[in-house]
Formats: sequence, C-alpha cells, structure tokens
Amino acid sequence: MTNLLNGTINVVKTVLPMDCEVGKPQSSYDSVNLNQAGVAIGLEKEINGTLLFLGSRELFGECGNKMFGMPFEGEMLDSFMGELGNILAGNIATHLSTENITIDITTPRVVDTVSFTADEKVISVPMKLDGFELMILIITE
Repeated sequence: MTNLLNGTINVVKTVLPMDCEVGKPQSSYDSVNLNQAGVAIGLEKEINGTLLFLGSRELFGECGNKMFGMPFEGEMLDSFMGELGNILAGNIATHLSTENITIDITTPRVVDTVSFTADEKVISVPMKLDGFELMILIITE
C-alpha cells in the first residue's frame, strides 16, 4: 500500500505540468463536493481496489490546457478525463513494476458520485495543483 501511495503521488507530480502541493494522507474520506467530477480506475492482481482522482471540471480542464495547450469542454473534457486517468494509472503500474509489484488496470470511468462499503479501506490524499484541489482516493478491500 505504501508503494502504491508513494508511486501515485510521484506520478501525479511528474505527469501533470502544474505546481503541486501534497497534503497529509488520511485513512478516511468524508467530504463530498457535488461540484466534483472524477475518474476511477480499477486495480487488479497483487493490489485489488480502485484508484480515484476527484476534482472540479475546471481542474481537469486546466490539466488539459497545460498538457495540450487547449481547453477541453463537454464531451471532449470527459474523454480527456478518462485518458488522463489512463495515463496516470499506466504510469503508476509501471512504477510499481520497478518495485516488483504487478497490477492490471481497468478501463477508466468518469464518475460524478463516490460510494464505498464499510469493508473497504480508504486512503485519501489532498493535493493542490496550481491552486485547484485534487483528491486522490485509494480504495482497497
């Protein structure tokens, strides 16, 4: 779990061309912001669970603008969010492979609600990217 957490933070800092401040990881997630959107990627094999990146649509639009030099809106923004999740998860899987941990990732899903069961463990990591808030959730069974 520590390798996944550290790898996720390092990948976000490396892939996104934005100033990044990492908050303290928490072993829970209580806050629900209805203005948030997110992208969820399933993790399988040696680590089973879900990796979830939550933020405002403005944050994801700004990520696209910084990465590709153009704003994304509507369906293009949803498509970009999925692709960004895929890029991040793929890089995390590659990072974990250097630690001899094998994971497979599922197709990313753009989500607007978050729910999990009492049996699932949740680690949340707050980040600020150019002043926008990003919450990373690692949900495992």
